[in-house]
Amino acid sequence: MRAAIFETTIEKIIPLGDELRHFTLRFKPADHWEHEAGQFVNVIADDIPPLENGKILKRAYSIASWPSQQGTLELFWKKVENGPMTSGNLIHKKEGDKLKIQGPLGHFTVKQPLPKTIYFVSTGTGFAPFRAMIYDLLEKKADVDLVNLYGNRYEDQVFYKDDLEKLAAAHPRLKNIMTVSRPKEWKGESRYVQMILKDLIKPGDSAHVYICGLTDMILAVEKVAQEVGLKTKESIFFEKYD
Repeated sequence: MRAAIFETTIEKIIPLGDELRHFTLRFKPADHWEHEAGQFVNVIADDIPPLENGKILKRAYSIASWPSQQGTLELFWKKVENGPMTSGNLIHKKEGDKLKIQGPLGHFTVKQPLPKTIYFVSTGTGFAPFRAMIYDLLEKKADVDLVNLYGNRYEDQVFYKDDLEKLAAAHPRLKNIMTVSRPKEWKGESRYVQMILKDLIKPGDSAHVYICGLTDMILAVEKVAQEVGLKTKESIFFEKYD
C-alpha cells in the first residue's frame, strides 16, 4: 500500500552550524499520523522543476522524533553541495511555510526480542533514527542497555551533546560515546567508531548493532560485529545514507 502524503507546516527551524538544520513539522489537527522509531519520510520537492522523466523530486529523511510526540515530526537536514534539495526546496524554507511529506516508510526499527545490549553506531546525520530509538526505548523503560556511539569529523559537528549527556545522567542504562576524528580542541575520543566498537563488543555477547551513515563506515562496523559472531539481518541492522 502506498504511503500517505501529508501537507505539514514548518513550526520551527533550529540552525545547527553552517550545514545542518533541525526542522520541526506540525501536522493538521485532522491528520492521523503514527510511526515507529527509526522510520523515514520522503520530502516532496514540488516547488522544484520535475526530473527529466517528469517525476517530482523526493528525498528520504530519517525521522528524528519518537512516536509519543504526537502532532509533530522532526527531521535533520544537511546541506549537500550541488544537491537538488540544497539549491531548491529546503534551503529556502522558513518557519510557517508548508512542506509535503510522504510516509511513514521503512523497516529500520528496533527488533524484538531485545538483547542485553544495543549498540547504536552513527556518523553525522545518521544519528537521526537513533535519537528516535533511544528516546523511545527509555520512555518505554525497555529492559536493555543502550550504547550510543556517535562519530563526526570536527567538534562543532557534535550536535545535542549536552542533551545526550543530561539524558544519560537521568538514565544509567544509556552510555554515550562521542568521537571526533579530526580534533582541534576536543578532549574526548578521536578514534573511528569501528575501532571503539571493537573494544566494547566481545564474542558471546547478547547484542544487536544498528548502524547508520555512509557505506564505508557501515561496512567497517559490520565487519567488527561479524568478527565477534554476530550475523547481518539477525543481530546487525543498517541504513545507508549514500
